[in-house]
Amino acid sequence: MQAGQYGACREAGNCIRPNAAGPTKAGMVFKTGPDTLKKERMLLLSALNERGELIMLTERFTRLNLQQLKTSHTFYCRDCREPLILKIGSHVTPHFSHYRHSTCATFSEPESPMHLQGKKDLFLWLRGQGLDVSLEQYFPSIRQRADLVVRKYRQLFAIEYQCSPIPFGRLMERTAGYRRLGILPVWILGGMPFRSPGKEAERVYRCSDFQLSFLRHTRHHFYLFSYAPGKRKVCLLSHMMPVSAKTFRACYAEKPLSAFSFPFTDDQFSLVSAPVPLPEWFAERRRWIGLKIQFGKAFQDPFLRHVYEAGMHPVSLPPFIGLPLLHMAACKQHPVEWQFYVWLDALFALRTNAAVSLDELLRLFTVRMEKKEIEFRKSPYVRERNAAKAMIYEYAQLLVQLGLWSKGKAGYHMNKNVFAPKNTEELEHMERHLSSALRAGVSNGKAEQ
Repeated sequence: MQAGQYGACREAGNCIRPNAAGPTKAGMVFKTGPDTLKKERMLLLSALNERGELIMLTERFTRLNLQQLKTSHTFYCRDCREPLILKIGSHVTPHFSHYRHSTCATFSEPESPMHLQGKKDLFLWLRGQGLDVSLEQYFPSIRQRADLVVRKYRQLFAIEYQCSPIPFGRLMERTAGYRRLGILPVWILGGMPFRSPGKEAERVYRCSDFQLSFLRHTRHHFYLFSYAPGKRKVCLLSHMMPVSAKTFRACYAEKPLSAFSFPFTDDQFSLVSAPVPLPEWFAERRRWIGLKIQFGKAFQDPFLRHVYEAGMHPVSLPPFIGLPLLHMAACKQHPVEWQFYVWLDALFALRTNAAVSLDELLRLFTVRMEKKEIEFRKSPYVRERNAAKAMIYEYAQLLVQLGLWSKGKAGYHMNKNVFAPKNTEELEHMERHLSSALRAGVSNGKAEQ
């Protein structure tokens, strides 16, 4: 992005770009002409009046002020110069809107009243921090209009407040567009989307694929956050432990927006929280295996097929296959599945007392990923290879700390023969032993022998 492209953006203004035609003020000319992008209704908080002055509805207007503004001025889109309607409803945040048959090229996804209010709240929050922030800025080279653009640390950030689901491909397309201009995109999920399908005390939450595309992580846990304009609070789902593809044991918290500063950093989401007790985790593990057997369609399910072909039964898998780890939320498959593949792929070398390196484990894991037997959640904040490497390393280190593996210069060796439990009593005994070994360090994602 060129320096002059942002030069006109100040506390209450936006970038107004020169063009060949249009009304002028103070030497500025405004863009004209339609484009051919797909159009959806867009609600705006900013417009130009007939004199080319920028009108911002983020300021405090009384209803009388707005009525006077509506009757004394005409309003135009800052990008296409088409006339706009100032709408002053009793239930929706005042806003500008294009007419029904508009040809404006800057239309995007349909917007809701929640999106409108959230965008306004975030603008005022950013300005309250003394930041240089612009509203609804359009970038013609990538055909994208950002909800907010912020400058901090000599870096431009584009904030997208996303309330309605969009395809992941579109999310990544917009992300790539901003990055081509040297702008860092910041996606913020809208509303209060984290709902428990059961009792809140059970700390179980179900998330959609769209919500999970906003997945982030600190050094110690994966998390999701959203902004709820109605409560003016940030909703946080942290320490996410998957119990199915879209269901997580997690900790839920709400914090006022004023408790955060921009840009959002991982340390602001590092909430202290008690982990899920391991006996409960092992109970969830047994439940998941039972459901997998019931609904997995035997040999049509890749995981079940590999277990049976290995001469094993899912119920008799030892409990160190399916241990809870810090980075496991990045993977769509339950820890039982992908950890079984780690064992299966490394077992031959381990049994012959050969060493298996981390790079070899990652290579074998990548083969599984190419076969779609292991898949990762799609998020602009999660890189598949990095997440896979972190998961494998964390799991291998945990096995070392449990005394099952040892680490040498050439890689990992198996210290002792592993065996499958013969019955429920033996399985429960192994679970208790592991719980005792892991209890001290599981809250930090570490295990102490």
